[in-house]
Order: sequence, then C-alpha cells, then structure tokens
Amino acid sequence: MTNSTLDEARVEAFAGRLITDFAGAASTAMTVLGDRLGLYRAMTGPITAGELARKTGLHPRLVTEWLRQQTVSGYVTVDGDTFELPFEHALALSVVDSPVHLVAAGEIITGYFQSLEKLEAAFRGDGGLAGDEVPGCTYHGIERYFRTAYVNQLEQAWFPAVPGLVEKLAAGARIADVGCGHGFAGLLIGRTWPSATVLGFDNHEPSIATARARAIEAGSPANVSFHVADSGAIGGHGPYDVVVFFDALHDLGDPAAALRAAHASLNPGGIVVAVEPWSADDWTTTIGMPITRIGYASSTALCTPTSLGQPGAYGLGTLGGPAERLRLLAEAGFTDAILAADTGFNLVLSATKGDLAGSSSAR
Repeated sequence: MTNSTLDEARVEAFAGRLITDFAGAASTAMTVLGDRLGLYRAMTGPITAGELARKTGLHPRLVTEWLRQQTVSGYVTVDGDTFELPFEHALALSVVDSPVHLVAAGEIITGYFQSLEKLEAAFRGDGGLAGDEVPGCTYHGIERYFRTAYVNQLEQAWFPAVPGLVEKLAAGARIADVGCGHGFAGLLIGRTWPSATVLGFDNHEPSIATARARAIEAGSPANVSFHVADSGAIGGHGPYDVVVFFDALHDLGDPAAALRAAHASLNPGGIVVAVEPWSADDWTTTIGMPITRIGYASSTALCTPTSLGQPGAYGLGTLGGPAERLRLLAEAGFTDAILAADTGFNLVLSATKGDLAGSSSAR
C-alpha cells in the first residue's frame, strides 16, 4: 500500500475508536477508585465536591477532579457547583443486588493490568498462569460481579429452565458446586432450598478459606460446606443428585475429565448444570459486541491461561458457543444435553445421567 491508496477516513475513524477505548479504560480506573473509596455510595442526592469530601473524609481537591472526570464521562451530572449521581446510574454503580449492579467488573479488569508481566511470560512460554498468580482483586471482583447474576437469575431463570431441577432441590437433593470460588452461589442455593445439601469444591485454597468465612458470616448453615478439592476428586464426597458448574467449566484444566467425574458421582437420574458466559458458536457473528469484547479479553487474560496452567491444560476458553459444551456433556456419558436457557448474558446447559433416568434419588 502506498500513501496514494491510503484510506485517510478509515485511519481517522480507527484512531477515534482507539481514543474512545482508551478513554473507557481510563474511566474504568476512576470507576474502580470511586467504588473502593465509597464515593458512589455517598452520592445519595445533589452534593458539592466539598460536601462529598467531608462526607467521605477524602481529600477535597482530588474529589473535585474525580467528580469532573465522572461528569465528562457521563456518569455524573452537574448543575453549577452541584453534582449528582442519577439513580439510574446508581443501579449499576452502587445499589447492591440491583439487576444491573456491574461495577465490580472494573476490579476484574484491574487484575488484568496487574497481571500484564505474568501474562507476557505466559504468551512467551507454556501459556499457563497459576491461580496463585492471579491478583486478589480479580477474585474479589468475580465474587461481586457474579453475585448480581446469582441473586437475580439463579432462582428466577436458570434453575426453572432445567427440567426436573427445582423439584429435586425441593425434595432435598445433594448438590456438588464445582469451582465454587467464594461460595456465594452455594450459600444462596442452601438458603433458597433449605432441604437441600450443598457441597462446594475448589482447588484454590484462598477461595475456600473465603467461602468458609462467608458461611460463618451467614450463620454457619448446616446444609452448606466447602472443601479444597480438584474437580476430579468430588466423588469422594458423593454421590450427588445434582452437580453444578457456575462460570467454572471453562476455567478447569480438564473440563472433559471433570464432566466424566461428575457423571460418575451422580445418582441415576441425576442432573448436571453448567452456566457459562454468553457466546455464539460462530464467533465472527459477535464482532464488535461489548459483551464478547469483554469475554474474549477475560479469556485471554484470565480463563484460558489459568486453564493451561493446570493439569490437562485443555484451554477451553471463556466463550466459543454452546455446541462445544454440549459435545463435552455427551462425550462424558450424559443424555438429553440441552441449552436450557439463553439469557443474553449467560448460557445455561443441562443434561442427565441417563441410566435408570426414571428413578428419583433426591434425599
């Protein structure tokens, strides 16, 4: 290509797109800062910079600059010297358990930047990133970010979409939560279906320590427990009536082996559920979509390298569509593998252990 054939309009358009993306990244840093400092939570009505600084005990000059950045970014409005966080924006930034409380995603992205040197080494090496090399803010952000979906989707949309699941839970099913992380989903299931018993498993010891602390904070429910164990070792605590993978299947070093272990540990007629981030089988149909731009960044910076850093090194990836996951379920021996729900944000896949499928062993 010569200068005479250069499409200058295309150059300008892409440069503008790049500046917009960098502006978003810069705003993400300021959003994380505001979240950590409690600035959004303190903005419960019209307020001046000085009043906000006094209310939060923070430096007034820096609070002023933060407010201006938030205003030019469209997060906060201004009228003279008075700033306001619209309630519609607060739902995403400061109202915990609202259906759109998404601010914690910024903590996950912060972890990507903190991991850049280790990621560079992974790219130049075997591709693997150990779980202990992932910054703590990433795990904390994941807990908070997925809490929104658990609170607003698990009981209301995910589980009712799976044939026979709610009935098993109400009858007192035994459930294995594989890759349970900080344990929020397991505690929520145990609270929602008190007749059920939930055993959470994760091979990341700090996450299990946090999950156990969360259980104590929740009153130490007798029907929920957490264990340090690899996904292939859950059978030692079985059998189960239900095995769930919440945003965890693609993180595993060997998801195929994990599904085989789930199949072996289930009672006849048992159900497996895998909730995965939304994606399409043909990834090119999602080009330009914000949800997949975030998803493939997560896959590159976190999920795929941590999978490659485990025994098996499968590297399934965060996205990739439902077909590959349904194939893994079928190859593990499950029957009736289906895409039970597509929420536009998550894919809910389920299957049953087909032998003696008509029997019920919920306890």
